[in-house]
Order: sequence, then structure tokens, then C-alpha cells
Amino acid sequence: MTAPRVSILMPVRESRFLDPAMATILGQTLDDFELVAVADGADAGTRARLAAHAAADRRIRILRRDRSAGLAAALNAGLAECRAPLVARADADDLYRPDRLARQVRAFEARPGLAALSCGWRR
Repeated sequence: MTAPRVSILMPVRESRFLDPAMATILGQTLDDFELVAVADGADAGTRARLAAHAAADRRIRILRRDRSAGLAAALNAGLAECRAPLVARADADDLYRPDRLARQVRAFEARPGLAALSCGWRR
């Protein structure tokens, strides 16, 4: 299996804002990505919602952690599962602009020495 261009790493503890977050990620103009969702001590309802998203889109992989050891541990566990050379971070309540991944990948391609890149945010 070929590695995707980008891995999106998303720790998930609850599902209150998960559906809108997933919609903006899955609607990216750059669609060569995987979403590694870390169900970090999530309840059964949240795990079921994640499973429904994964069943509908092959790009989603779920890493289940029955007990939460905190955000850093969840991110490290998820990072170990990411297959792409670039990793984007998302939280389960983030809304991505449709061109976010495409713009960030272009920035990395234009500057081979670039190690990290952030983006603006609006509350």
C-alpha cells in the first residue's frame, strides 16, 4: 500500500463537535491523506461515531486507547501509526478550510528545508 501525502493526526475524547470537524477534513481539495483518529479513552458513543465515519471513508483509521493517558501520550501513539512524510494536527472540534492541506503541502514542496508550518486560526 502506498503511503499518503499527508497524515492527519486527531485525538478524540468526545463527539460533541466531531461531525463538523470530520466534514471539513474529508472535504479537503487535497484528498491524498489518511486520518489517524486516536480514540483516547472515548466513551462508547464517541467510538461508534468514529467507527461510522471510518466505515464511510477508507482514509480513516482508528487507534483505540481504552484509558486516556493524556494528550501527549495519545499524540505519540497516533504519530507512531502515521504513514505519510507530512503530519497535520487536528482536534475533534477543529474546522479546516477546504484548501488547508493543499496550501500547506505546496509550502513544504516550495521550501524543502521547512520543518514545521502553522496556520492562522479564528475563534
